[in-house]
Amino acid sequence: MKALKKPQPKKFSSQKYNKLISKLRKNTPGRVIEKSCERIAIDILRNYEGFKKVKKGPDFTGTPFDFFGFKDGEPYIIEIKCSLKTFNTPGETQKRRMGELLRKVNGLKVALLQIKLSKSEYRIFYHADLQVLFKGKEAPIKPIVEWVRKRL
Repeated sequence: MKALKKPQPKKFSSQKYNKLISKLRKNTPGRVIEKSCERIAIDILRNYEGFKKVKKGPDFTGTPFDFFGFKDGEPYIIEIKCSLKTFNTPGETQKRRMGELLRKVNGLKVALLQIKLSKSEYRIFYHADLQVLFKGKEAPIKPIVEWVRKRL
């Protein structure tokens, strides 16, 4: 499997979010940081990346994306990963569910927006760049089961 090609980080203007960002600490729970980043993410998607009609995704349990929007007339599910100092990635279950959704909805595309607040940087992966995440086999559970059983 080929490696995921990483786009170069881009800068965004964080001046209007300085008060919000200054309240976040390294021990702030990830979900609080992510919730705090929603306005920043919408700003980046609309004003830097050219998305239209960006809306918050549904609050259903297990929804594998944060936003839904259109870019160049194409519908996208958009996952946001926001952190103070790192670019984070979706977990295995989330990636699996995104792939399942893409297989079931014809014409749907996916984007991953990673935001690093401390440096006012972001990078965005688009549909073609992310396909490698949805291919391949799930990691086998058998060795893990055996490891646990040996310790019981």
